Amino acid sequence: MRSLKAGLITGSLLTPLLVAGAMLAQAGPAAASTAGHHQGAVFVAKNASSSGSGQSCNSARYSTITAGLKAARPGSAVVVCPGTYHEQVVIKKPVSLVGLHATINQNGVTPSLVVNVPHVGKLTIFAGVVVLSSHVSIQGFTATNALGEGILAAGIHGDISNVSIKHNAVVHNDLGGGVPPASSYFECQPQGPVPGDCGEGVHFIAVANSTVSGNFVAHNSGGVLLTDETGPTHNNLIANNIVTRNESDCGITVPGHNPAALNAQGQPQPSVAGVYGNVIAHNVVTFNGLKGEGAGVLFANATAGTASYNNLVTGNFIAGNGLSGVTMHAHTLKPGEFELLSGNKIVGNRIGTNNIDGDTLDSPASPEDLKTTGVLVFSGGTPVSVVIAHNHIFNNHFGIWLSKPVTAFGLGTNSFHNVFKPVSAGH
Repeated sequence: MRSLKAGLITGSLLTPLLVAGAMLAQAGPAAASTAGHHQGAVFVAKNASSSGSGQSCNSARYSTITAGLKAARPGSAVVVCPGTYHEQVVIKKPVSLVGLHATINQNGVTPSLVVNVPHVGKLTIFAGVVVLSSHVSIQGFTATNALGEGILAAGIHGDISNVSIKHNAVVHNDLGGGVPPASSYFECQPQGPVPGDCGEGVHFIAVANSTVSGNFVAHNSGGVLLTDETGPTHNNLIANNIVTRNESDCGITVPGHNPAALNAQGQPQPSVAGVYGNVIAHNVVTFNGLKGEGAGVLFANATAGTASYNNLVTGNFIAGNGLSGVTMHAHTLKPGEFELLSGNKIVGNRIGTNNIDGDTLDSPASPEDLKTTGVLVFSGGTPVSVVIAHNHIFNNHFGIWLSKPVTAFGLGTNSFHNVFKPVSAGH
């Protein structure tokens, strides 16, 4: 059955994948052009010499990215020349890290970064590239073989902002995830009724006004993850990426993890926590979650007090994923408990065959959706209000699947092709 359903979407995938491939082919030249415009850049090269002039790849003084970052002044560029660099890269000041066909490979590297997280304690970070500062740009790299994230940007002691992750290949990371093996990495631990997210290929924690654009994110446990463990993650743009074949988790995951996102009355505390105001636009999101449990794009909350709200999904091509193309899960809570999943908008996307593996939802007492589905919004009892408008949904049993406490606006503006039941509501 899986091969038949996958076949239904192959032709539809060809055009957007070719366009995105052409976009990524330009990443190397773009990085080279950017490097050429930085005066006083620090160069890193495999054949570096301390006696070099430091003006180019041929005269680089630093043989490791870590050494180049240490020498760089805030606001300057660190240009990493062609080659493979086996190190954990940690960025603690505003810099532009520019790769000229450079690879950051964690194979054989023991993660050494330990951070002291408020209210949690000391944690070892397993990511290959770690951004701990605002005003950081990373482009032109292949990031691979990390046990944790390929690239992690995290505000540990408060939000960071103006981080740009662009034109990179983030592949074969998040190796502590999957079903199995299990991992001791803190991001892999369950969040209430939600399995651990494990960090995935690219991960923002407490990051605002930042961008993940033009990247190829593939063969990680999961693709792109936005969470709020140490503070709100908001007003970010996830655009023009190819997110594919991340087989154990979702393509793009936007979950509330921090139970302080809502106060005791259920009102948002946007300065404290929550995942909100993010835009997911013009990505190709395909074949994720087929070995584990993963949607194309997922909005969910982990426990009472968590919130993922007022986000926008627009202009994406989404097909072939294990759960529905865009999935929203709100869980069953006790009386007097709250979560927030409302205000999310799904507008103007092309959504092909999804929910390849079926969705058992919240508990054995809940309804199930075991048919192919374009968009699914489920709540175990918390009222959820969403906008689902102007999408083209095709080659599914259900176009849009809604549970009882869900109010959806814009349903009549969507178009459907080869869909058995365009809207199925009231489960």
